[in-house]
Amino acid sequence: MGQITLLTGPERRRRWNEEERRQILKEAFSPGACVTQVAQRHDVLTALIYTWRAM
Repeated sequence: MGQITLLTGPERRRRWNEEERRQILKEAFSPGACVTQVAQRHDVLTALIYTWRAM
């Protein structure tokens, strides 16, 4: 049998500038915020938000 690849959405890479990153980080780590919800709202992987924070 061969391999089947299923694409469920457009393949794209989004680039965020420094100001956008700062705003997303500020929102994600504000008191009472849920990082996962902020990530979903901005179409960012949660792991990427933590990577930005470490930078």
